[in-house]
Amino acid sequence: MALALLVTLIGVPITIYVAYDKFNSATNAHDSAQCIARRARSGYTFKKKYPDFSEQLDYAATGCPRTYVWDYWALTDVMALADLPAPTFMTSDASSALGIGFLVTGVLAVVAYLGFWLIGWLCAGFTRDS
Repeated sequence: MALALLVTLIGVPITIYVAYDKFNSATNAHDSAQCIARRARSGYTFKKKYPDFSEQLDYAATGCPRTYVWDYWALTDVMALADLPAPTFMTSDASSALGIGFLVTGVLAVVAYLGFWLIGWLCAGFTRDS
């Protein structure tokens, strides 16, 4: 039972951290997209990141926080994301990460408990005096 408790004590905080990080990333990406969209709507001219090699725009030159890599996104896609409502915990990937993490933690705790119970049961059977 101690191993199952240890699995739970490790799995729950890691799951909460991962869910919080996913929510924070979604919020930061939305804020960054809104900043880029504001620049575009104010008439800012985006330059190409590599003028001779690709059509990729240099969003880092806008002065917006670099919290998400928009390098391969078209400006219309970034602006469409900026027009969406701000992500909430339930609409971001955080809720699914939390559910999956708790599910995996619970399954591993049960497996650890049953595994050690089975080992104890087998050892007790072999050492029993008849």
